[in-house]
Formats: sequence, C-alpha cells, structure tokens
Amino acid sequence: MRTSTGSLSALCLFLSISNPVPAHHSAAVFDFTKPQQTNGVVKDIRVINPHMTLTLEVTDAKGTRPIQFEGHSVNNFYRAGWRPNMVKVGDKIKVTYAARKDGTDGGFVTAFVTEAGQEVGFKPPPEAGTAATAAKTP
Repeated sequence: MRTSTGSLSALCLFLSISNPVPAHHSAAVFDFTKPQQTNGVVKDIRVINPHMTLTLEVTDAKGTRPIQFEGHSVNNFYRAGWRPNMVKVGDKIKVTYAARKDGTDGGFVTAFVTEAGQEVGFKPPPEAGTAATAAKTP
C-alpha cells in the first residue's frame, strides 16, 4: 500500500509542476492603432496588481449598459499621475482606450480625464508598439 500511495503522490506532484498556467497579460487582443473614447459613470474601479479593472456605465447608440475595461498596474498608474481616490464610484469620467479586436465592448485604458479635469495618460504596452510598427511596414 505504501508504494502505491507514494507513486500516487509523486504523480500528483509531477502533474502540478508540469502543468503550465496560461498567461493572460498580453495586450494582443486590443487594437492600439485606433484609440477610442467614451464617457461614463464609474461603477467599479480597482487599481491593483497585476492590472487595473474599471466598470463604466455608458450610454450610447446601443443604450445604457456597464462596460468593463482593464489597464496598467498600480506602479504604472502612479507614474502616470494617478493617486488613490482620484477616481471614485459615481464619478463621471472620460476614458481613452484601445478597443478589443473582436469588436466586443471594453478595452485597455490608455488615458482618462477625471470629473475635476485631471488627466492621466499611459504609454501603450511594448507588444502594441510592435503591432503598430508591423502594420505600417509595406
């Protein structure tokens, strides 16, 4: 019985170590070549690592609905001028973002303007620059 228990434990350990976790930190799903803008009311904002999440209630031609965005890490937000409590639930903000390439709502926040007029802007992720350069190459 000890041999089979030991073998099972070794197999479980091997499988847990050898099974890679898929990374989700690529910006390849966003189109940084055509910045979009929208205004909305902040329903939720979390500036945490590994990246920010933002839910805006937006009213446009499609109606009123919540749209989820993601963005940079806390460090990048701070370097760009963001400070805690700069944006709160209920605030009306203007967001500049890279839309999803598949056409669904949402995107990657590249800048925003607060209700008080404070502007915070970011540089696109490195892979976005590569995609833009490749698109310009004949």
